[in-house]
Amino acid sequence: MKPRFATIVSAAAIFASALLFVTLVTQGFAPLWRTSIGQHMLNRWLQFRAHVPEGAVMARTGEPLPNMELPDLQGARIPMPSAYLGKPVVINLWATWCGPCLREMPMLESLAATGSARVVGVAWDEADDVRAFVQRQPPGYPVLLAEPTKANATLLGNPSGVLPYTLLVDAGGRVVRQHVGQFQSAEELANWTKLE
Repeated sequence: MKPRFATIVSAAAIFASALLFVTLVTQGFAPLWRTSIGQHMLNRWLQFRAHVPEGAVMARTGEPLPNMELPDLQGARIPMPSAYLGKPVVINLWATWCGPCLREMPMLESLAATGSARVVGVAWDEADDVRAFVQRQPPGYPVLLAEPTKANATLLGNPSGVLPYTLLVDAGGRVVRQHVGQFQSAEELANWTKLE
């Protein structure tokens, strides 16, 4: 009986490996990265590659978002996350030069319009470029500014500086999940923001 079970397990492992190989060849890594396991693995790998110093203050899943103050487009300092507590908050790190970030903006605007979560854009870019962009294409949610430094990226849980990068913070200020890269649809983003 045991040899038969081992044969079945081996056949299942070979089939799963072949399926993974075919998926990677035909669709690349995108389907894997869209899964929660794939996002977790990608986030861990990027944090490992970014060499975060021991003891650095960084947003981490399951922990409170570190306190910080970021300027809005008029220069007022907005305390994060306390300015947005009371409702889930989607914090999206983006830049005017980032194509995937710009393709994602209409999805974030749709989410903000539903009122199910607050959306805050954090532009990791030059302030003048962001102001000019927002004048031409105002998003339907607040935009804050963050100097493109490793310290700011690390505070938001993105030490590698990959864009776009999105955090979901619960109504109490705790980081629920992190997403590296562009969401593929408004439906994917809406499902990702649902709290169990």
